[in-house]
Formats: sequence, C-alpha cells, structure tokens
Amino acid sequence: MAAALGGVSEGQLVHWRRQPNPVLVPEYGSRPRVSYSFRDLLAIRTVARIRTQLSLQKIRKAIQNIRNLDNFEHLSNYKLVAKGNTIVWIQSEDQMVDVLRQPGQQIIATMQDILGEFVGWTGETVVPLETPKPGIRINAGVLRGYPVIDNTRVPYDTVASLAADGLDATSIRYFYPSVTDIGVEGAVALDRYVSEYPRRAA
Repeated sequence: MAAALGGVSEGQLVHWRRQPNPVLVPEYGSRPRVSYSFRDLLAIRTVARIRTQLSLQKIRKAIQNIRNLDNFEHLSNYKLVAKGNTIVWIQSEDQMVDVLRQPGQQIIATMQDILGEFVGWTGETVVPLETPKPGIRINAGVLRGYPVIDNTRVPYDTVASLAADGLDATSIRYFYPSVTDIGVEGAVALDRYVSEYPRRAA
C-alpha cells in the first residue's frame, strides 16, 4: 500500500531504506514487517515527485546535505521540490535554500503539491493522497493514516473484502451503517489499484 499510495515500487522502498545513507527508514520499523507512517507517505511522495525530474543519486545527496545543514528530523518535515537541475528546501514563503548544487544558498522556487495527483517518473499516475478514490479518505488523525471510508473509521480493505465475498452495498450497510454506496465503490477501486500497482509500476 505504501508503494501504491507513494508512487514508487516495493523494490524501490527496500532500496531506499538500505544502509548506509538511507533515503527513508520506516518510522514504525521493519520487523516483524515493514510499517510506514502517514509522515513516511508524505516523504515517499516527495521523493517520487522529485524523482520525475532528477536521479535518486541527486536526491540522496540533497538529503545528506540537509542533514549537514540542519538538525535533521523526519524527511516529511522538509518541503523539497525540484527546480531545474537542483533541489530546494522551502523553509517559508520567502525563504528557500538550495540543498543540492550550492547547499545553503538562498533561491526562489515554486511549491509543488505532493498531496495531489501527479504522474510519476514511470509514467504511472499516482492517486491523490488524502482522497485516493471517491468515498475514501486518508487522514493522519484517523487510524494513523490508514485509508478508511469517508466520514467513518471503517478500513477500506474491510469493505473491499466484503464486496469481494459478494455482498452489495445494502448488505454491507447491515454491518457498517455509515458506509455509503460511493464508499463501497471507492473501497473496491482502491483495493484494485493497490493490488494491481506492483505490476503497473514494474
């Protein structure tokens, strides 16, 4: 799911967390299984968006430069965008710093929206993070950012599995009265997107 919502492949996520100099280590750890947080997803999408213009090697270098320039926190705390052949760290509306070609130099840049839909470097369209499908919502404050049916705390995959078992929206509402028809359709669509994503990303 982290790969599908982040716009990268599972293999890339494995590669990104390798030592030394990892791009992103999962906030919740990798044992007994890898578990990414909502903040991790923001960081993954940031890297995926920049990767449409620049190489991973340059992204790694930029992240290392940020570590050298700042008391480094989680990668999602840094608003990073590609500008030409460099990467800039947007600190505020009028303060932006080059972190690749001339680390520390103030420059002018435009913010890119990593929450919205974008086309990744493989040509695959990456779904919006907050509403990946109609009727589905991702909010850091609800189930730690796990996709749920909009206006509920019902995980999307619970509804998708009921639909896969042959239950229609009316039957699903018997178990979860707050789940709408659009929520059921969105859960099925997101489940299909996530399950088919590794094939498409490859």
